[in-house]
Amino acid sequence: MHRIMGRRAPQHRARESFIRNLPLVLVLLLSGCSESTNIMGLIAASSVEHDAGALLSRSRIRQDAGDYEGALSDAEAAVALAPDCGACAVQAGYCHLGVAGLDMFQLTRKMIEKNASEDTAEEADAPALTESGNASSQLTALASLVGLGSSDYEAITLAGNRLDTLEGAPTTGPFRSLPVYLPKAAPEARVSDSSTLQHIARAVEVICPFMPSSVKILGEQPDIRHAAEACVRDEDVEGAGSNALFIWAVSHLVEAIAFHQVVLYTQDGVTPNLQKRAAILENQGEIASLTEYVQAVQDLAAVVDIILPTEVNAARASMLTAMFNDLQTVSLAFQHMAAVPPSLSKGIVDAIAELQGQKDKIGSSGAGAGDKDEGAVAFKDQLTEGMATELKKQITTKIDSGQLSDQERSDLCNAYRQISTQAIASCETP
Repeated sequence: MHRIMGRRAPQHRARESFIRNLPLVLVLLLSGCSESTNIMGLIAASSVEHDAGALLSRSRIRQDAGDYEGALSDAEAAVALAPDCGACAVQAGYCHLGVAGLDMFQLTRKMIEKNASEDTAEEADAPALTESGNASSQLTALASLVGLGSSDYEAITLAGNRLDTLEGAPTTGPFRSLPVYLPKAAPEARVSDSSTLQHIARAVEVICPFMPSSVKILGEQPDIRHAAEACVRDEDVEGAGSNALFIWAVSHLVEAIAFHQVVLYTQDGVTPNLQKRAAILENQGEIASLTEYVQAVQDLAAVVDIILPTEVNAARASMLTAMFNDLQTVSLAFQHMAAVPPSLSKGIVDAIAELQGQKDKIGSSGAGAGDKDEGAVAFKDQLTEGMATELKKQITTKIDSGQLSDQERSDLCNAYRQISTQAIASCETP
């Protein structure tokens, strides 16, 4: 009996062996290379998913109660905890649109009502905006639906709407009745003081990783956000479905509308003020001397260069390029969404098709002569065609009449060349 008591039972020896080896076992478990092999990783992942799910649920409750700010805070926190959570990204996207004043249900209702009113106007033969109206009219009409206003447009223009001594909205001179906006480059505009556009940009950012490449602009003039590393979709991450596509489409549409209202600003809802400026130079009551005329054409050329840049880097970062990329993205998203009703998309699709058709006629962009983007040069020529035709007539008359000094002639011809590549014979002859 004593000998038996003096020997350790087998189970005691096994327990002591396990206790001695326990630190090694724990080290091996904790040093796993991923959550799937790391017990602490599995516990942490479960906790993160639980926390993100709780934040997501609370965000939805707050959103239903109309507390968009609180809902957004919870949704963004959920995205930060679980960046691969598509539902979290969709919720954050909806909340950003809500804080921007774009309640999706209200916006959808307004768009349906707008299209219904256009149908009534068509039947009455009233001069209202219709799907057959020009694209600019459609986008201008949509601006009021999404709540964009002058404060948003001013926020995405150059400080004071001026560059050095050049003013977009001069209070004196021949262009005082035809103000234009001098736009910032698109990347700067997205981080401007417009709360609406800041939230729109963030909605794009948070949804982007869940979007397939088929709804992104990744060609010669890519949307730099779509091509960013943070936007590359992990093939192991499930897409977020039609809700995400809808947020993607609406966010790009609102940005396109804002950029359109700045780049092609119009007071009559049809013809951009920029295009009207050439005609006013023919008014003798507006121009007191040849010197003033030459200066006015030079100012016009400088404004055109800001609004419609052709230098490669400036063109690719321009608001005009971003506007077309946005509209193309909307079109691609609509194509991928299941059964978008005509009552919602009517007008938008036609406006996009019209603008894209104009751009496609020009051809693809690429490096042109020197540091110019040939696509941007061609599109600039198209947009300024009416202006160039008017100026060509005016300048030819002044040169042929012998009114200009050699310096004035040179300055005038150089300014015209900044506006259009359409040659003026009188400028090319000695």
